Amino acid sequence: MNGRYPARSSRRQGRGERYREGRPRQPEDPSYRLFIAAEIPAAATRGLVAWQREFLAGDRALRLVPEEQLHITLIFLGQMREKELALISGQMAELGRRDPLTSFPVTAEELVGLPKGKNPRVIAATLAEPAGRLRSIHGRLAGGFREKRLYKPGKRRFFPHVTIARARGKVRLVPAEIHPEPVKFTAVRITLYNSILKPSGAVHRALETVQLN
Repeated sequence: MNGRYPARSSRRQGRGERYREGRPRQPEDPSYRLFIAAEIPAAATRGLVAWQREFLAGDRALRLVPEEQLHITLIFLGQMREKELALISGQMAELGRRDPLTSFPVTAEELVGLPKGKNPRVIAATLAEPAGRLRSIHGRLAGGFREKRLYKPGKRRFFPHVTIARARGKVRLVPAEIHPEPVKFTAVRITLYNSILKPSGAVHRALETVQLN
């Protein structure tokens, strides 16, 4: 005999291999970061981009919001799973079915820092909307999602606005001293978005849209 014997396999290792091979991983339930917003027509977003270039681009403490991400947030729902997404989609359908919504005029009037004070986190365009449709739609959505335990209102009251820049340091400009030309448009769509966070920034993908008559 040459003194060489076949290596004995480890029982522990064998059990581990059988476990991995016999117990396939269950697929994870997809997750979504959801919000609902009123879309802004292309001509109006170009007007807001003109505000960015003329009044905000010179302040290095500000990061301008890309044109394709300019919208009016109606309600932020946060992280949701597939089952919850189905409930949210149903509520969106109910929004247009129970009481058909009509398009309405909106005017972006001036700039404001939020929260108000010396160190705002965002610069936003304030919105004039005499018909009160933005607040009405927000209230209907919030009420429906609250009943389904999908939404818990924050302490702040709903304030219609468009975020056009985010602060990454101390902001030098004083929004109250800036007087831009108003940007007028008609809101015609309410859209459910999935916000996908990436190293280069968030990407907003439309999942469902309610067309306003």
